[in-house]
Amino acid sequence: MLNSPALVIALATTVAAIPAAIWGYLFFKETDIRKLHLIILFLLGMLTAPTLLGVQYLWNINPTFNLSILIETRIAQVSLMYAALFTLFGAMEEIIKHFAVRIIDKKTVAIKTLNNALRLSILSGLGFAFAENIYYLYSLWGALAVGELVGVFIFRSVFTMCAHMIFSGIFGFYFGISKFAVDITKQQRLVGKADLSTRMVAKLINIPIPKAHREKTILKGLLISVGMHATFNYLLQYNMMIPVIISVVLGYLFLRYLLKRKAGHLVLLTDVSEKEKSMLPKKDEDVVLELLGLWFKDRRYVDVVHICERLLERDPDNNVVKLFKAKAMDNIDDKNAYKKILKSVLRSKEDLSVDDRNIISKYLEQKGNS
Repeated sequence: MLNSPALVIALATTVAAIPAAIWGYLFFKETDIRKLHLIILFLLGMLTAPTLLGVQYLWNINPTFNLSILIETRIAQVSLMYAALFTLFGAMEEIIKHFAVRIIDKKTVAIKTLNNALRLSILSGLGFAFAENIYYLYSLWGALAVGELVGVFIFRSVFTMCAHMIFSGIFGFYFGISKFAVDITKQQRLVGKADLSTRMVAKLINIPIPKAHREKTILKGLLISVGMHATFNYLLQYNMMIPVIISVVLGYLFLRYLLKRKAGHLVLLTDVSEKEKSMLPKKDEDVVLELLGLWFKDRRYVDVVHICERLLERDPDNNVVKLFKAKAMDNIDDKNAYKKILKSVLRSKEDLSVDDRNIISKYLEQKGNS
């Protein structure tokens, strides 16, 4: 066994880098995010782990502010005490990992799609897990037999690393939704899915609906990620390994599903100066958007896609139309042969029938006479 701390750290770093590289390849082999931004965020994610250790060190110096001691001394029931502790540390970890994403997005505007938010958050979680693995390998070096140390490393590399990416990825997904709150709330209103809780938040603190949706969505993402994180640690505490493994596998599959959704790939412009001028009169746009909402509620997804294509020819940067099109494509069954045809001929001049055009014309006339 090695006795030099420097050599142990070097070896632990090298070993921990192997699963980090594998996970990184699985999630980032297909991404349009600049490599420099990915590297910076991974490094920021790594720094979040020692930051949390620093907070715990300060707590040890000043026990009065030690929240973990407060929980341990105030909650007598052991199971509740563990639940509270894991919720506390889960919240601290998720908030600080998310803060790294906020930094890179603020400096580079890296998040232009929901998938960008999801991938960057996954990367922050991967950086955290990588640094945490180094710490555990270093701490346990010499304290465990080689076989036991290898077992701990394999479990942490496969399940704990993946779990951290899942928690961060879920939070990132909701953060991505919040960035496009204006367009999403407008699209929801058109299909009659205005959220009652969003309205309540808006009225309670007197803010616009889109801002209320943004704040509520971020809070929702935080609560879900913290809840999953606390549950994971709680199950580990009681050695309930089968539920742990099942939850990680399901979480991984869910992340893969989110990354494949059409709505997640939308490039929604947030800079008004970059937006192309629409060739569609505002009155006509409002009427046709209302028609899209009606057709979407009636599950006429193919019709919605066709109309969206026509609208985007005249207003290519209309985020609401983009959302309608992407969500309609997501709702068309993948086994539907027509979906494959749509992908290849969407921009054909004849992709909208004369009958469909007449329907739109009649609807416009009815709206104009009403």
